[in-house]
Amino acid sequence: MQGFSDGGADLAQLQSTMRTIEVACTSIQMHINPTAAEATILSLAQSPQPYKACQFILENSQVANARFQAVAAIRDAAIREWSFLSNEDRRSLISFCLCFIMQHASSPEGYVQAKVSSVAAQLMKRGWLEFTAAEKEAFFYQVKQAILGAHGVDVQFIGVNFLESLISEFSPSTSSAMGLPREFHEQCRTSLELNYLKTFYFWARDAALSVTNKIIESDAVIPEVKVCTAALRLMLQILNWEFRHDTNSTKVMDMFKISKS
Repeated sequence: MQGFSDGGADLAQLQSTMRTIEVACTSIQMHINPTAAEATILSLAQSPQPYKACQFILENSQVANARFQAVAAIRDAAIREWSFLSNEDRRSLISFCLCFIMQHASSPEGYVQAKVSSVAAQLMKRGWLEFTAAEKEAFFYQVKQAILGAHGVDVQFIGVNFLESLISEFSPSTSSAMGLPREFHEQCRTSLELNYLKTFYFWARDAALSVTNKIIESDAVIPEVKVCTAALRLMLQILNWEFRHDTNSTKVMDMFKISKS
């Protein structure tokens, strides 16, 4: 089976890897020797540290399925190799995914965007108990700017969708398997609930409010509608969260009636 390790990869090797994955993806779609094609794609995810090759495919391939498989390989390799990666490498992978979805916010290939967003959320959760508060804030500053509309409607929509993916990863019923004990997932869940959910709710509320007037004043369907819809969906997701910790001994719903200072 062919391997796609990053070790010593130059431009020619990266291009060769990209073409190989593109051919495999096309073969699967056309039902041409799908077993061999699937083995080729699997070998990308199983290769040691395939991140440079996967990032090259994501940034350069014209084949959407190849980009989808590349980000899936990043996820599988990173989860498998997490304990061996430096903290800088871990943060770099998450930053790459976040930057990618922001930079390609207007892409018509929504399923690729959704996959990259999901991988960013999964990797952020994997490092949740190890990242410092400052490191988390650095990630969320970028997300907050997107959600509040600093970079346009398309990026605003992507930012809201990312938070939806993130919250899903922290919810026991929708989280992805990572081969870690239940205690890890519970600690992540508690941390998100106590320190971030309320903030995310207000970001979603502000996103919805930021586009409301434009929607009301328009006689046609405009892009702002999808932002408002996504923001309301995120707010509902948070309100439906199974809250377990109420440090102020008040009803959980009351938390969201008070404007954030």
